[in-house]
Amino acid sequence: MRQVGTLYLSSGSVSLEPNALDEIRALAQHPWEQNVLKILESWWGPKDFMEIHTSGSTGIPRWIRHDKTAMVASANRTLRHFELEPGAHAALAMPVEFVGGMMMLIRAVEGAMDLTVLEPIMAPDFPKTPFDFVALTPAQSHALSADKEQLHRMKGWKTLLLGGAPVRSEWLRGLPSSMRVFESFGMTETISHFAVRQWLPVKEEVFRCLEGMTVSCSSQGALQVHRVGFPVLQSNDAAEVMDSHTFRWLGRLDDVINSGGVKVHPQAVSTVLSSMIPLPFIVYGRPHDDLGEEVVLRIHANEEPENADEFRASIQHLVLESLPRYHAPRSIEWKPLEKTQSGKWKSPR
Repeated sequence: MRQVGTLYLSSGSVSLEPNALDEIRALAQHPWEQNVLKILESWWGPKDFMEIHTSGSTGIPRWIRHDKTAMVASANRTLRHFELEPGAHAALAMPVEFVGGMMMLIRAVEGAMDLTVLEPIMAPDFPKTPFDFVALTPAQSHALSADKEQLHRMKGWKTLLLGGAPVRSEWLRGLPSSMRVFESFGMTETISHFAVRQWLPVKEEVFRCLEGMTVSCSSQGALQVHRVGFPVLQSNDAAEVMDSHTFRWLGRLDDVINSGGVKVHPQAVSTVLSSMIPLPFIVYGRPHDDLGEEVVLRIHANEEPENADEFRASIQHLVLESLPRYHAPRSIEWKPLEKTQSGKWKSPR
């Protein structure tokens, strides 16, 4: 059985193994390639752990330490779940400093896969090479599918894994029907994803845990993650748990908006609105004198469109038709949104 994969950089290829580090150093010309080199040096170095920086999307960014044995176990779970054999060709198009990109690199090392490294930008420039496994953020996938040439190249992909942010169904329209598309669920604390759900060719409504992972729900409605040999991980995610292996994500507990005594999950509102808002947007809570908090929709733009009032009315009507009372945004604003260091959109609050 093949034991070593190949690393494809912009200036050449090299075996993905420790004794090839000098060759990788010579080939790593761009900053994102040098970041890959740094991770490989640490991975093949003497320490038995890796330090990973959280994205900052759910709090103050911090460093988390994971044992390499646990990271190997995580990599192998993904390799088995997606039936990735030695010699499979994967692509790394996310920042390797964060857990999603780092684990793509480690899966290639542990699974003896071939790995093409691309600049981690919004619309990575993919070659015509067919890929067995590609991981992207939903925004990257959307940007690629809007480019006719890149969309044509995506027809050669077998499996696309989306992670780092909730998937918006309208962004998947037009993707090749031959490709399997999955949404991942995880965090830095769980060493990348621990559950996935399929969107294409068949959409699943719930996330399913990978082998060795189970979930439960706390009395406060928070998702709890169970791993053999580890303490129970208490997340800050609101979830409806069907059984120990399946759950429906409702949003972040700290994002819940208490508007006049009605608890509103921003993710539920966002899911409804995603069908009619083409721009990035955030639903969040803002202090209100009478209600405690009001539901606010901020759309990423520098100014209001000419049809702002008509658009507000359409949004209110759509939410009122789809969700319980008081879930519709009381305020709709067009203002710029900020991003975290890893490229996720930040809530204004």
